[in-house]
Amino acid sequence: MTTSKRIVSYCDPLSVTRGEEVQFMVSSLDSEAFDGQLVRLVCGDISPDGHGFEEVECESTLNGRYAGKPQALHQGSWAEVPANTFCARLKGLRVEVCAFPTLVDGTRTLLDCWGEPGGFALELRDGVPCFLAQAQDGSTIELIADVPIVRNRWARITASYDPNLQALNLAVVPLVSAPGDRVSARSQTKQRTASALVASNAALTFATRVRGSQRDQYFDGRLDGCSVGSDPHGEPEVHWDFSLDIGSEHIRDTGLHQLHGETRQLPGRATPGVQWTGKVHDWTVDPGQYGAIHFHSDDLADAQWETTCRLVVPDDLPSGVYALRSRTESCEDYAVFFVSPAAEDATEAVAWLAPTITYRAYANVRLNLSPEQIFGSWAEAEVANDRFLMEHPECGLSCYEVHADGHGVANSSHRRPIMNLKPKGGVWSFTADTNILAWLDRTAVPHDVITDDALHVQGRELLDRYRVIVTGTHPEYWTTPMLDALEGWLSRGGRLMVMGANGFYWRTGVHASNPAAIEVRRTEDGARAWVAEPGEYIMETSGELGGLWRRIGRPPNRVTGAGFAAQGFSVSGYYRRSNAWDDPRVAFAVDGLSDSELLGNYGTVGGGAAGQEIDRFDESLGSPAHSIILASSEGHPPDILLTKEEFAATGIPLPGTAVRADVVFFETSQGGAVFTTGSIAWAGSLATDDYDNDVSKMTTNVLKRFADPAPFAAPDGVTRPKGLPRQASSLATLF
Repeated sequence: MTTSKRIVSYCDPLSVTRGEEVQFMVSSLDSEAFDGQLVRLVCGDISPDGHGFEEVECESTLNGRYAGKPQALHQGSWAEVPANTFCARLKGLRVEVCAFPTLVDGTRTLLDCWGEPGGFALELRDGVPCFLAQAQDGSTIELIADVPIVRNRWARITASYDPNLQALNLAVVPLVSAPGDRVSARSQTKQRTASALVASNAALTFATRVRGSQRDQYFDGRLDGCSVGSDPHGEPEVHWDFSLDIGSEHIRDTGLHQLHGETRQLPGRATPGVQWTGKVHDWTVDPGQYGAIHFHSDDLADAQWETTCRLVVPDDLPSGVYALRSRTESCEDYAVFFVSPAAEDATEAVAWLAPTITYRAYANVRLNLSPEQIFGSWAEAEVANDRFLMEHPECGLSCYEVHADGHGVANSSHRRPIMNLKPKGGVWSFTADTNILAWLDRTAVPHDVITDDALHVQGRELLDRYRVIVTGTHPEYWTTPMLDALEGWLSRGGRLMVMGANGFYWRTGVHASNPAAIEVRRTEDGARAWVAEPGEYIMETSGELGGLWRRIGRPPNRVTGAGFAAQGFSVSGYYRRSNAWDDPRVAFAVDGLSDSELLGNYGTVGGGAAGQEIDRFDESLGSPAHSIILASSEGHPPDILLTKEEFAATGIPLPGTAVRADVVFFETSQGGAVFTTGSIAWAGSLATDDYDNDVSKMTTNVLKRFADPAPFAAPDGVTRPKGLPRQASSLATLF
């Protein structure tokens, strides 16, 4: 049986260049010492019949023996206002919150201001509101409502202390939003006599309770309309308006005392609040309707571990994919990072674009994990990371899961252990991409490594350093600055090799206040694990509509010649070459290939080069009319199904030419060109027979021609694509 990992790590940032610092955070669960070693990763895939795992140990100041210690992971988001003289001087009190609980089990804190001495708090106990205050004698006085508030419905909770009457009051008013709510909820008022309230000298927090160094009782749900005042019958002097500063971690007090605060662990903002009418779906149009913050007990944007060691990237460290390998006597872990050249050092024609934003979206994805898969695997090393993730859910969630309250996970960050951003894992995302790294090394074509992170910040300036950009197997998540830069670069003669499928699919944002974190809102169709809530379609990071690039008029076909068509993960198919194979425009690509009609009927991913997720040429979605389709896939199993944006109504999916992968080539303006493989599984076929195969030969031919500065000539008189399969359809027919 696989031994559980007892060491785990991460680093920050992911993307660096010479002179910049990487910090490594390591947790040794048993306090066991470990050996640190800087390695360059050549291939992280341990699949049989592939390239095989390969790393190169590097001389580095990182190398050495380190004392180990455990570092804990704590989930849960909250907001915090620093300790202040206003709360510390309170004699009377009026506190109000509007709460929309999405979970009501157990005890959950809405607002807490409790110190030594003094304090007050608002809680839900199995959904029942409770007001707590500390009396002069040090005892805690509780005032508890009679019935719970309703899950997924707004209620206004007001608590006060009148020093003249020496009385606590608690009022709960359900904010009716549907006819049935009038039956399921009712207003409540409670009162009791109490000795004088003792004011608190502590920080005030929303959505968690603080006692000493411990946080607990995290609230799942939305808060809005939060205020505090000293007059139990008057207007509050402090009012936090969460509709302000959306897209940041700042919360602003619009009252007299300017008691501003900060959110922690990226709770959801740009969220419909108590004032939302349903008539406005864009928070940038009327922010006042978006005055809520959605807190989750399982948010995790920054593990905040202590730094174990640091590396200032040396000037002579070549561009590549690196990791700190932490190894004990029984197990090991890798903290992966990417080294790019500085602008003045970028002299190569080719760059591999590491999809670091996509890696974050998939960070710690559990969709396909089960105890049977993990404990029954053929390779113990392959599942060590997966097993750790199953045993330690506190590592946090991917954008493919839902929170404990059923709300989709929109934010993901690399400042925590990411178990699938490590080598020796399942052949998906990062591990699959290392097959491209290994192939690039084998071609001996000089190349650099660049990242989504750098592209998002630097834009086309980064791409303009290169003639050829090679993607990963699954470049799925793209921000607007990234896509704008790529399209601009292509229009000026760039050459793009798309080494996978389902790319350029989801519009994504990056948090300005936390560039380690991304945002995804799964709106308006697409293959998705959850659906964005009503009113939550506009991203807080950018103010842009989330969802598919296809749904805002920028389908991937316009850039790559093909777009997402189908997915299925049991068996991969193969390609059959088209009747355009002998066209002189693609002679460079097929040079030296065998006479076989088939291409890629081998590979480590499902047994073929066409599988997992596949892309199809579709002129109606923008695939250029002068494209050449060199080959189209066959041999797909029944479980490979059309992606849902490909049909308008449900029905029985019938086999047909719409479920296929296309290998596409076309020329662009200014002497550029695009080559698209149409399949995530393509890279898993490169190393077959020690790279002596047609998939590898074709891909290498394309790389070498694309790296050649000689411009591609635009074809004359081509109005229709060549090599298109018979009866090809732009929209699947299901009935």
